[in-house]
Amino acid sequence: MNELTFKSLEFTLIGKDCEYTGDIKTKGDTILNGKLKGSVTVMDEAKIVIERDAYIEGNIYCKDIEVFGVVNGSINSAGSLIIRSSAKVYGNIHAQNMSIYPGAILNIEGHAEDASPDTPQA
Repeated sequence: MNELTFKSLEFTLIGKDCEYTGDIKTKGDTILNGKLKGSVTVMDEAKIVIERDAYIEGNIYCKDIEVFGVVNGSINSAGSLIIRSSAKVYGNIHAQNMSIYPGAILNIEGHAEDASPDTPQA
């Protein structure tokens, strides 16, 4: 990859030893591995990954979300939410599709909906 191609990429990375307070809006794939107090909004169809060492205190708005670390707040996914076995999630969840791996720690109120036309209605 040349320098011009690299400079045109849209992504955000908050590293392991970083701490940030405040709301952030990103474009492109976002990887959070530090501590964040505030909301995260991904402005396009990209994915956010909350890594194992991450601690997020605030709300997350994104299409696709994968959680390995700790989230204390609301998670709002217009696409898929994957909660891995190392994750700890406290708060509210609203997702189009949700997968929870064994071992994850959850204290949540949640809602997942399948928008496919073949889903039986109650």
